[in-house]
Amino acid sequence: MKINMQEFNQHLGGLAHGEPSIRQMAVSGLAKYSSTQWQGMQDGVTAAVAALVSASPRRTAAPPDRAFRVEAAKALGNIGTQSAAVLPELLRLLRHDAEDEVRVEAARALGKIGEEARIAGRALATVLGDPRAGDRLRSVAAWALGRVSPLAPGTAKALGAATSDRGHVGVCAAEALWRVSPDDSRSIRTLATRLGDPVVCHAAAQALYRIGPGAKDAVPALLAAVRTKDRVFRELVVMALRKIDPSGAVKARL
Repeated sequence: MKINMQEFNQHLGGLAHGEPSIRQMAVSGLAKYSSTQWQGMQDGVTAAVAALVSASPRRTAAPPDRAFRVEAAKALGNIGTQSAAVLPELLRLLRHDAEDEVRVEAARALGKIGEEARIAGRALATVLGDPRAGDRLRSVAAWALGRVSPLAPGTAKALGAATSDRGHVGVCAAEALWRVSPDDSRSIRTLATRLGDPVVCHAAAQALYRIGPGAKDAVPALLAAVRTKDRVFRELVVMALRKIDPSGAVKARL
């Protein structure tokens, strides 16, 4: 579905409005447009990016609030490399914004752009390795790093080091590591071990499910986890086993 230009122009005009609620509605409207919808409307892309960047807290006397910057990052991620100004702005938000929620959305946007955002690899690796960054930010940074810079020499190293982190950071880093370096045994070993951690066991089972047959080394740990009393976790484990090793799941009567 193409962008309704009348609606688009209303959103664009709303970004400069003096009322915060109207600015928020405007940026949220732009953030709802998908990457496909932005394609083929270069004039609209140019105008939207210029307006979003000019609304930066470093460029206005009345800084937009956190929710505005979150939605702006989403919109920029959907626009992607159709504008040369997108990547520098997302990198600025990732590196310098005072709010973790905004930095999370900037990292997610970069990951969504993928390898065309490879220049963000070093910044994402820095965030991933920073113990002062929040777990959510570091988790998204791990996911994004594997997408934007899968072939860079430092990517596997940064992700491998992060697999030792407790919580969701280690799980996200392990899954991302498998995506960029499936022969690295730390990825599946980490996820199998985390099946015994009540804090992240659900996430670990879901990651193994997404990996599928490549996670066969985790089958013994998954079979042990089937005995859990947690019904939801058991269902996730069974789903993972059926995808990773269908014949083995049948033999185990799962």
